[in-house]
Amino acid sequence: MRRRILLSTSLIALAAVVLLGVPLALVGTALLHQRADMGLERRADAAAIRFVRAEANGLPLRGVDVRDLLPAGSALRVQAPGVDETIGTVPERGAVSEVSGDGGPVKVTIFAPGSARADDVGTLWFVVFVAGLAAVAAAAALALLQARRLAAPLEQLARRVERVGQPDYDGGPVAVHLPEIDQVQRALNEADHRISDLVVRERQFTANASHQMRSPLTALRMRLEELQALAETPDAIAEAEAAMTQVDRMVTTIEHLEVVARHRDDQPPPCDVGHLVVEHVAAGGWTAGYERGQRPLSIVSQTGLRAHVDPESVRQILDVLLDNALCHGEGSTTVMASNGDGWVRLAVTDDGAQPASDRARQLFIRGVGDGSGIGLAVARDLALRAGGDLRLDTTHPRTTFEALLPAVRPGA
Repeated sequence: MRRRILLSTSLIALAAVVLLGVPLALVGTALLHQRADMGLERRADAAAIRFVRAEANGLPLRGVDVRDLLPAGSALRVQAPGVDETIGTVPERGAVSEVSGDGGPVKVTIFAPGSARADDVGTLWFVVFVAGLAAVAAAAALALLQARRLAAPLEQLARRVERVGQPDYDGGPVAVHLPEIDQVQRALNEADHRISDLVVRERQFTANASHQMRSPLTALRMRLEELQALAETPDAIAEAEAAMTQVDRMVTTIEHLEVVARHRDDQPPPCDVGHLVVEHVAAGGWTAGYERGQRPLSIVSQTGLRAHVDPESVRQILDVLLDNALCHGEGSTTVMASNGDGWVRLAVTDDGAQPASDRARQLFIRGVGDGSGIGLAVARDLALRAGGDLRLDTTHPRTTFEALLPAVRPGA
């Protein structure tokens, strides 16, 4: 901003100097030329007066001394009845001449070099140039001062904007002499209050929901333990065990989402994504769910796929993609875990048709979709927090959602 103000003001000042200074210098040059011509004319008139006086006194015109009236390098020509004499040498090129006024029968013409008219012209242009340069410099100095006066509050305001919603946000005025900037500051203060209230309410809701859901889940697990203890058949014991596993899984998911929502998740230690995928598909009940839906489910996973990602994030991303394929996909579904280009790629593919390009861009927006419109958005947010991404692979003939997770570098 400072540079733009300085540059624009300097250009405006330069344009004003050129538009005013050049015509002024031209007018001054014309006036200097006119002054030089009038000076030559006065000298010619003075010489003519001397010749007229000599003629009136009966003296010969050739004996009149007028050399003191001639500028350097000039010549004088006197014309009278019976007299036509030139005193001095007439300049050959660029000569200017002036004729005396009404002197009766005596006519005097002075010839001077063209440089006689250029006296003080160079000085005039130099003065105009220096004055214009001084004006531009003064304008640049004032522009710099004004730029600092305007930019400093804006820079301070920009630094405050970066802290909106944080505890160290400063809501004091930044420029009491600039009401427009103060108006922006007041709007930021109001926005900070709204954001702070919203953050407080969201955190309170997250904490309350997490706390209130733990108690019923703990009670539910105790009931399941009682049912397991009272079960008389191996199938009943296995079902109770599976139900308790799902309860534990739900508690873990709630705790993980709470940690992610509060930005308390540092870079997790590496985990084996390939092994985790195989284990979770079996433990999460997805194999049985796809069998009930009469949908084939297969897993293609490499070994040693280590990535910097929380295992719970991988489970939740996989749950979202498998649920999306089961509810909205068609035909067989394949879970693929592979490594390439510095990423661990976790892809879920089904035989459904590819979404239209305009709809594909909206699948990861909350509230968009045939279901709740939250699952894919949450899964992508988890991938982004891990340093990766979740995308729809439009180059694949089958519907393919692919999660990119940062792979562990060899030797790390």
